[in-house]
Amino acid sequence: MKLFSSSLALFGAITLGGQFIALPVGAFWDKKDSSESNAYVEPTVSVPDFKNKAGRLPWWSDQVSRQLADVLSNELSNIGVKVVERQNLKEVLSEQELSELGIVNKSGDNAAQKGQMKGAKFIILGGVSAYDEGVENKSSGKNQEFLGFGGSSSSGQSKAYVALDLRIVNSTTGEVVGSRTVEGRATSTFNQESSSRSLAPATGIIRRNFGVSRTTGLALDVAGTYKSGKSSSESNITPKSKAIRAALISGADYVNCVLVVRDDCIEEFKRKDSQRRSNTVNTLEFD
Repeated sequence: MKLFSSSLALFGAITLGGQFIALPVGAFWDKKDSSESNAYVEPTVSVPDFKNKAGRLPWWSDQVSRQLADVLSNELSNIGVKVVERQNLKEVLSEQELSELGIVNKSGDNAAQKGQMKGAKFIILGGVSAYDEGVENKSSGKNQEFLGFGGSSSSGQSKAYVALDLRIVNSTTGEVVGSRTVEGRATSTFNQESSSRSLAPATGIIRRNFGVSRTTGLALDVAGTYKSGKSSSESNITPKSKAIRAALISGADYVNCVLVVRDDCIEEFKRKDSQRRSNTVNTLEFD
């Protein structure tokens, strides 16, 4: 029992993907001083530029790589995870240099101080592993017409597939303490409707089947020229940026669960990942 207690003093544990992973307690808990132990210190994280792991993406660029890291950093901050700035570190250091050069008042509380920047206990590594448009398309339509009156309608939808990979890495040990693949489909839809009216068929039937006077015939000819119609269309296209942001929000929730919340949410993410793996396997017919 003493040995078991000693082990608990050195290691904590979380359950990820069905595996029992032992982690140094220092990953989530630090001792502030010798008189206070097990004092919880919220972990800090940094988010480097994202990687393109999907291959050829026409819209990918270095700017997009930085933007995705910024989006994830913002979403993490919005839910309470402490994020240290690494994307614009040059600007932060410039502010400290202004203080050191005496350009700003170093004695003020608002002056930047050197040697006070916090390190990132964890690094969130992210990459886009897939983005494919048109992975699923559906369309339908109908039309009808009677005696010159009719209409038609059509509708359809197209889905794009997006997948992001995230890893939570302990910056001290290099250990991957959590990983998640976020998959989803972004749906775009369209609807079209049109209608038409014409008196020509009706006036033609009257002229052919009923004796009409010259005056009546002239009136029917004039009426037969009447035509009208209208059409409308509507489309709802999900932008790439919105689809990827949705995936990043889910990724931020996972990071928050592993590093901050650390409760039953782990089991919920485990269930979702099991379902994701099952759905992926079912797309292929094995020999």
